[in-house]
Order: sequence, then C-alpha cells, then structure tokens
Amino acid sequence: MGIILVYDITDEKSFENIQNWMKSIKENASAGVSRMLLGNKCDIEAKRKVSKEMGEKLAKDHGIRFFETSAKSSINVEESFLSLARDILQKSSKKPGPTGREVKITSSTEKKSSKCVLL
Repeated sequence: MGIILVYDITDEKSFENIQNWMKSIKENASAGVSRMLLGNKCDIEAKRKVSKEMGEKLAKDHGIRFFETSAKSSINVEESFLSLARDILQKSSKKPGPTGREVKITSSTEKKSSKCVLL
C-alpha cells in the first residue's frame, strides 16, 4: 500500500537509480499505491552531492511527497512514516468498505528540531 524510495544525498548514483525504481513501480505496482521520496543522510551536509532542490523537483515531477531525513540522527524519520501512513489511510477511506471506523495516527515522541526540509 506504500512505497518509500530512498536515495543517499552523498551519492549521485543512488539518486539516478530512483528513475529506474519509479519506472518499475509504474509497471508493477498497484495503481493506487502511495509513494514517497526520501533523501537520506541530511546530517552530512559537507558531503552532499544531490541538492535538496533536485530531490524536490524529482518528487514534484512524480507527484509524490519529499522529505530529507537522517536515519542516524532521527531527523524527519518518524514524520515521513507518519505522513505516508496518513496518505495510505486517506486513500483507503475513500474505497468502498466498512464505514464508521476512525483511525488516528499520532507521534509517540516529541517533535525534534530539524535542519532538513520537508514538503
């Protein structure tokens, strides 16, 4: 129901491979699958090879959400997963099926300040 595409902001090749993954998803995944693009390792700004703007543009071109994250520093990791979960729930609530059920997604921890950008 959800696909997270992750590239390393310090590795241009990983960013270039995202296009191949997007093509594969288009060809093989369900039509309504929620997708999200993550640029990981935003805590290593000095080694950045892929600009934030490049990630934003790629996400915009494919009509998907974009976050810059750091798995090591826990920057935007929880926020990105919660965002994807909300997208999935929103899509599934529009499908025919049982009604009257409400699911609320909340963060289990306090928000942390971040230097990385989310859209």
